[in-house]
Order: sequence, then structure tokens, then C-alpha cells
Amino acid sequence: MKRSLVLTASLSLAALVAVLLSLAPAQAQTPAACPPGQVRVNGYCQNKPPVPPGCEKLTAKLEIARATFNRRARTLSILAPITSLASGTANIQLHAARIRRNFTAPVANSRIRVTRSITRAQANLGTGILTVNYPGDADTRLQVVRLRAANTPADLEVTRPVLTSGGFLQGSGTVSSRARGVVRTQLEFVNGATGETNTTQFKSTISNGRYTLNVQLTGILRALIAARCGTVHSYTLFTGYLPRRMRGEMESFQVLGSQ
Repeated sequence: MKRSLVLTASLSLAALVAVLLSLAPAQAQTPAACPPGQVRVNGYCQNKPPVPPGCEKLTAKLEIARATFNRRARTLSILAPITSLASGTANIQLHAARIRRNFTAPVANSRIRVTRSITRAQANLGTGILTVNYPGDADTRLQVVRLRAANTPADLEVTRPVLTSGGFLQGSGTVSSRARGVVRTQLEFVNGATGETNTTQFKSTISNGRYTLNVQLTGILRALIAARCGTVHSYTLFTGYLPRRMRGEMESFQVLGSQ
């Protein structure tokens, strides 16, 4: 009799434990990694969507540090830093004294550095519109910069622009106290869906040799940036001031990293 009661109690306890175990939440299991070339979507491994061609290239980070004339030698000298990934040649045009002078310059050692002969009229004028066209290569995007070449420096100094959590693009810097006009800040990134380069420009009025940028981006632009591929880059440039024969200058900074 006692033995029967013990057996019955043992069976009842086992049944209770089984019920409790059945009611306890199952421990979450770490999902296995997806095979190469696939990503997990809603718990299932799926093939990665194709990457648009534009997403495979990086920005050129082109800057214009100097574009000056030598009247006696009748030459134009250009120094333009660029990403170390860039290669090939840049196409350059000087439009001055109603003459267009076209030439090419090699891209090497993270810069475009060249001195080219120009006409007597262009050298005597000492200023003109310079266009530097870098066509890109296998891993670097194309970029075109247009600003004034001249001997008087603009003394452009730029702090790295920032994009706040509230969607404001903020930046500041200084330029020669004799400069007039605006400083332009360009945001550049690649559309993650199309692979197209998106460039948006903002202007800041120069006042007593200083400029300040504080602008809120539109919701559409913020959404495109959030869905980008690669980095967000800024280009800040002063295009020049003809009355003072002041040249244009340009600097480049990364604003946001890769996704």
C-alpha cells in the first residue's frame, strides 16, 4: 500500500514538472548565419539585392588649394589635392581674356599639380575662370569644380560641417576680410537605390570675413541620406572675387561615415 502511494506521488510529480516545462517559454536560439551573398529578412535568408554601380565608387575629395598666374613666364600653376585612390588625368580649362585654353594634367600622389603656358593676354589679365574636370576611374567618382584663378589668396579656413540629430547642417569658417559674396557648402552622397550621385548646395553670406551655416534639411533629403550607400561628403568653396582679383579656394570633409 505504501509502495503504491509512493509510486503514485512520483508519477504525479513527474507529470507536474512536464506541464510546467511545457508552459515555460522556449529559450531563444541564435539563428544560424546566412550563407555568403545572403541576408536575413524576417527570419529567413534571402539573396542580397544587387548593388547599384555608383555605390562601388568613392568620392574624389577634390580640393583647389592654388591656381595662380606668372605674368613674366606666361604660365598658370595649379595645385589640387585629391583622394589617394584617384588615377588617370584631369581635363582643365582656363577661360580668360576671351580665350579658352584647354589642357590635361596627370593625377598622381594624391594631387593634381601642373604648370602650363598660357597666352600673353591671359597672363597680363591675371585672372580667369578655371574648370577642373576629373572624369573618375574604376574606384573613384567623377567631379567637376569651377572657380576663379588669381594670385590674391582667399585664405579660406573651414571647420568640418556636422549634421545634427535634428537634421540641421551646421558649419562655419573664415575667409579674407576683403572677400565679398557667399561661401557654398555642397553635400554629396550616393543614392542607395539608384547609385546616382546626389549633390545639394547651400549658401552662407560672408560678413566681416566670416560665414556661418545652420540650415535644416528637408525630410526627403534626410530620408535619402539615411538610405544612402557609402559616406556623406561636404565640399566648401569660395568661388573668388573679381574686383580684388581674389582666387577661389575649396576644402573637402567627410560628414557621415558609410552605412
